[in-house]
Amino acid sequence: MESTKPKVLVYGSINIDDFYVVPHIVRSGETISSTSYTVSAGGKGANQSVALGRAGANVYHAGKIGKDGEWVLDIMKNAGVDTSYTKVSKTEATGRAIIQLSQESHDNSIVLFPGTNSTVTLEEAGHVLNQFGEGDWIVMQNEISSGPEIMQAAKKRGMTICFNPSPMSADLPKQYPLHLVDYLLINEIEAQELYLFLTASDNNNDDSSSSSPKITAAESFPVLEKAYGQTSGIIITLGGDGLVARFRINEEDKQMKEFRMGVVESNVVNTTGAGDTFTGYFIANLVRNQSLNTRFTSEQFWGALEEASHAASLAVTKEGAMDSIPIKEHVDVAIRLKKKLD
Repeated sequence: MESTKPKVLVYGSINIDDFYVVPHIVRSGETISSTSYTVSAGGKGANQSVALGRAGANVYHAGKIGKDGEWVLDIMKNAGVDTSYTKVSKTEATGRAIIQLSQESHDNSIVLFPGTNSTVTLEEAGHVLNQFGEGDWIVMQNEISSGPEIMQAAKKRGMTICFNPSPMSADLPKQYPLHLVDYLLINEIEAQELYLFLTASDNNNDDSSSSSPKITAAESFPVLEKAYGQTSGIIITLGGDGLVARFRINEEDKQMKEFRMGVVESNVVNTTGAGDTFTGYFIANLVRNQSLNTRFTSEQFWGALEEASHAASLAVTKEGAMDSIPIKEHVDVAIRLKKKLD
């Protein structure tokens, strides 16, 4: 029997991740040796699907993969993801991510080869979206083709749209119908790029991104709220400084309510999967608390941010992206321990 829980469709990328541990992120013209090399499953879409699955959501993944990456589907299925809407190409190669992990700073640098992710069509997506509708959610990133058209089609079906516009590109705000997005999840760099795009006519400077001082989240929010006034929530993650978010508690509210949360301290090994883990757990928590015709309360938004932050804090303690995503039981234990210590 089909689950009565709201369905979450992740229409996104699947990659094979090649990890190179290096003394530092390679500089222009420099050749350095890697101290280790591993291969694992990844892709922002797949990672977010797995995070949703491990968080207990009723999650489906749609996208494309090559025959060289079919083993990734097995990992996703084991995490509770329904991959029946994922097509396998006989001729195209699976997308690849070449990831440098710095021993010096614990940061990472990523080069993407899109592969099958760049062959997704609106016609294919239409057949998938016909299985979803009012009350269901769609989670999207910027790693597949036909993304803007899929977003428009999903909105027509009454789906709640969550968008993580990564990787950010200069033309993304022009291509995607961001006014349709219900929940926008971005980091501080993406927030600044959106701010600069939206204020470009005021600045009258096409090269403002390279010459402007850093734009804070506090400066970004008024511009983002004005441009995307229909949104129910904007979350800006701040790395080691935690996050700041604004949510519309009541539909008629002119002002969004602000939430600030510090980082959950942990022993950082690898930050690659933190953002996708946060996104998956945040959405899973909201969907878990979804009631028909009822908006989320302040307490529910805070609970979703708390669960997502603890999940991300566990993810950074392990190597890998998909491999580092924790199961919900471990997240629940971490939250309970934190409350005891507080």
